[in-house]
Amino acid sequence: MKGIYIGVGLAVAAIAIIYFGFSNKPPVVTAFDDQREKLIDSLQFPNGEQLMEMHHDMQKASASSKTALLQQLSDEWLQIGQPVIAADYLRQKAESEPTYENFMRAGSALSSLIDFVQEEDLRVSVVYGARFCFEEAGKLKPEDLDAKIGLATVLVSGTNAPMEGIMMLREIDAQHPDNIQVNLELGRFSVMSGQMEKALERFDRVLQKDSLNLQARYMKAQTYLGLKDTSGAILELEKLKSMTTDSMIINQVRTEIHNLNH
Repeated sequence: MKGIYIGVGLAVAAIAIIYFGFSNKPPVVTAFDDQREKLIDSLQFPNGEQLMEMHHDMQKASASSKTALLQQLSDEWLQIGQPVIAADYLRQKAESEPTYENFMRAGSALSSLIDFVQEEDLRVSVVYGARFCFEEAGKLKPEDLDAKIGLATVLVSGTNAPMEGIMMLREIDAQHPDNIQVNLELGRFSVMSGQMEKALERFDRVLQKDSLNLQARYMKAQTYLGLKDTSGAILELEKLKSMTTDSMIINQVRTEIHNLNH
C-alpha cells in the first residue's frame, strides 16, 4: 500500500483525459450505477429492494418530487455506509435543482472521497462528478472562493491538468495563507513532486486548524511513507481509523496498516 495515493493518482490522471477532453456533462450511465447494482445484487442490505424501488420512482417522478426522492436516496445510502453512492445522488439532486448550494454540497461530498476510492472506474467518476459540480457552482457565483478552491482541488487530485489547479491555489494562498483546503491541496502537490518536508508543514498547518481532517491525516501518513518512516505512517493511520465510522475508510486503512506491519 506504500505510495497508494501517488500511484492511483497517476493512473486516474491518464484515464481522466477520456472524460475531461470532451464535455463536462456527466454521462447517462456511470460507474455509480454499476456499483449500486452490484451492492444491491450482493444482498448485503435488507432494504435493497426498497432502495431500487425508490430509484425507479425517482426516475419517473415530477421535478419537485424527484428532488425530494434524490435527497432521501442519498440519506439512505449514507446510513448504510456507502458515501460514494450517496454523494452521486447529491450530484443528481443538484442537476435536478441547480442551485449554488446544491452543487457545492455535491461537489464537496464527491471531492472528499477522491483519496479513498480505489476502484479505477469508480474513482474517475467521483473526480468527474466533483469537477462538474464545482464548475456549475462557479458559473452561478463566478467570484466565489469556495467554488474556485473546490475546482482547483479536483484539478490537482485527479485530472490531466494538475498545474492549472496548482496555479489557482497559489493565487488564493497568497491572499488567504491559512485556508485549510488550499494548504491541503498544496501539501498534496508537494507529495506528488517529492517535497516531503514541505508537505508535512502544510498538513500540520491543516491539522492545527482542524484536528479531525481525515484527508490531512491520511496524506500525512503517506508523506511519512515517502520519508521511509513506517512507524510514523502507522501512527497517523491508527489516528485516522479512530476518527471515523465510515466502513469503507476503516477497511482501507486497516488493510494498509496490516500490510505495513507485515
